[in-house]
Order: sequence, then C-alpha cells, then structure tokens
Amino acid sequence: WLNNCVGHYNHRYFFSFCLFMTMGCIYCSISGWDMFRDAYAAIERMKLLEKERLQVAANQTYYQTPPPTFTFRQRAFHKSVVYLWVLCSSVALALGALTLWHAALITRGETSIERHINRKERQRLQKKGKVSIAHGTGAGWGRARRDVPLPVLQVFRNPYSYGSWDNWKVFLGVDVPRHWLTRVLLPSPHLPHGTGLSWDLPPCVMEQRAPLLAI
Repeated sequence: WLNNCVGHYNHRYFFSFCLFMTMGCIYCSISGWDMFRDAYAAIERMKLLEKERLQVAANQTYYQTPPPTFTFRQRAFHKSVVYLWVLCSSVALALGALTLWHAALITRGETSIERHINRKERQRLQKKGKVSIAHGTGAGWGRARRDVPLPVLQVFRNPYSYGSWDNWKVFLGVDVPRHWLTRVLLPSPHLPHGTGLSWDLPPCVMEQRAPLLAI
C-alpha cells in the first residue's frame, strides 16, 4: 500500500505508530514551549551581546580579543532546545496530516490503492452512463402514480465498507466489547480479519450491506 511497506497484516501497527508518534510530538511541543521561548530569547540576547562585544573591541587600542560572553556549552544547549522544538512541531504537523488521511481511509473502509481504484471506476462508469437500478415508490415525481415503482439512480459505493463505526471495529479487531481493552488499549498480537485477498463477514458486523455499484 505504501511502496510495499504497509500491507494487510501490519496496517494496524503502522496507524498506531503514526498516531502515538503524533501524540508524543504534540506533547513535547506543548510541554517544551516555555523552554523554547527562553532558549530563543537567550540566543537573541547572545547575538546582541556578541555585537556589542565586537564594537567595544573595535574601539580599543590593543589587539587582544575579549573572551565570549557565553560559553560554547551554553550556546549549544540553547540552540539544541530550539532545534528540538522546531523538529517536534514539524513532525507533529506532517505526521498528523498523514494520520488524519489514513483515519479518513479507514472510516471509508478503503486503502490508499483502493481509493484510487474506486475513484477511477466511479469516473469510468459515470462517463459511460452505467448506473445500477433500484426501485422507489415514485413519491414526489410529478404526475407519476405513487403505487408504481420507478427506477432510482444509485451511486457507487465501496463494497468493503460496513459503515464508519463498523469499519473501525473491523480495522482494530474489536469483535466483543472487552476487545476495546485487550486489543486496543493494551498491546495485542491478534491478526486482522481476512487474508488480504479474501474476506469473510467479520463477527463485529451484524448485517452485510449490499454494495451499490454503478454497473
């Protein structure tokens, strides 16, 4: 799915890694805000004092350079704090966007490849004007009789989507309520449903939804 790095059996681990890493970066950015602000102010103060020191040295008659105002260790510490805060904040934004993107795919019951396949298939069938036909009651269709079934155009629907909530339960492997604790909050080596090529109806899904395909 991602250059063959993420597949059916490690998709949950990949999403968990992205989610927990994003949460950790956000925590570090928030908790380290005061340190970042103090370190940034110290760096600006060091620049100002260094400039004043050079001006004083230029006005002196002897050629001996005065010692620096801050030690190398102090400068390295303040710059490291600023670098770490910027790094954590940048990773939180980038990885957070990737996590939200995969969360949207999971909600729709798709993978990144299936999203492209479904989109192209939907566009192809729309261009050909091929849509599935269902039956309605005819209500609200002008002079049509209310007891005469009329064709209703249906939209393309992902056949592997069980609904937003059930898609998350299938993805996390939650078959019974206790699995929210044993399989989600606690580490669990359980395997996902299906083999990656074929899927049976997961136990957490009560009723199979008939896919509406524009064919």
